[in-house]
Amino acid sequence: MVRLIPLPDRDGRPGDARLWINPDHITSVAPIVTRGGDQNGVVFTLALDLKLEGLPMQRAWLATCHTADETDREWQQFLDLVTGPVVP
Repeated sequence: MVRLIPLPDRDGRPGDARLWINPDHITSVAPIVTRGGDQNGVVFTLALDLKLEGLPMQRAWLATCHTADETDREWQQFLDLVTGPVVP
């Protein structure tokens, strides 16, 4: 059974997916965290360098967070989706 997981749409509404991927086709994935700021303080942007079978490496936005712990939680949630069980 094919299992698809969403990559969020940075420009869409919360919960919108920009792309759905089959985690079985991931050949490599690495978190990319950048730190910046806005009027509310520190902002961490979490993106992925993602390589899927048959496609070139791409960078996908995952989340914008206000603490390092929140950024870690977002990364872990993504890993949990990738490694999670297939639900029929």
